[in-house]
Amino acid sequence: MVTSLEDRVRRLEDRFEINDLLVSYAVLLDDRQFESVGRLFTEDGVFASPNSTTHGRSAIAANFEAKHAPFTMTLHDPHASSLLFTGPDEARGTVLGYAELANGEHTIITNIRYQDDYRREAGAWRFARRHVLSVYGMTVSDFVSGRAGDAERKRWPGRPVGPAECPDVEQRFPGYLVQP
Repeated sequence: MVTSLEDRVRRLEDRFEINDLLVSYAVLLDDRQFESVGRLFTEDGVFASPNSTTHGRSAIAANFEAKHAPFTMTLHDPHASSLLFTGPDEARGTVLGYAELANGEHTIITNIRYQDDYRREAGAWRFARRHVLSVYGMTVSDFVSGRAGDAERKRWPGRPVGPAECPDVEQRFPGYLVQP
């Protein structure tokens, strides 16, 4: 437990630095600065989704560049986060987020949940592991027609329709929600 005033202030500073990391991730993705996004991860960083896992900064940057290539505009918005420090230079957290991805044919909206492991590396907080899960992902027209209420809420154009990972009733991805 953090007890001294100096330790408590440092912990608050750490929280703000991690929040800045979350915002930087969103802005850099939207500005298509994929190499800079890669540098937000530790040297051995991992970005994972239920369908793929990418290791290392360069591979992560290339993965984001490929996944964002079909879109002419994206907007990523981290809404809220919870954080648990597991050591002086390590933390884990859950981030609730929203994204819009558009091209000339479709606008896709998605509500997402990130499960993050953070580590201070070379004096800066970075993602050691970021695992993204979907609450829903679909075109605006599908959303407006009520498809967010379907069991199969992953409805990306050109991909197989399937269930979203959240809500995670079966606790397939446990351990990241900070308990009061």
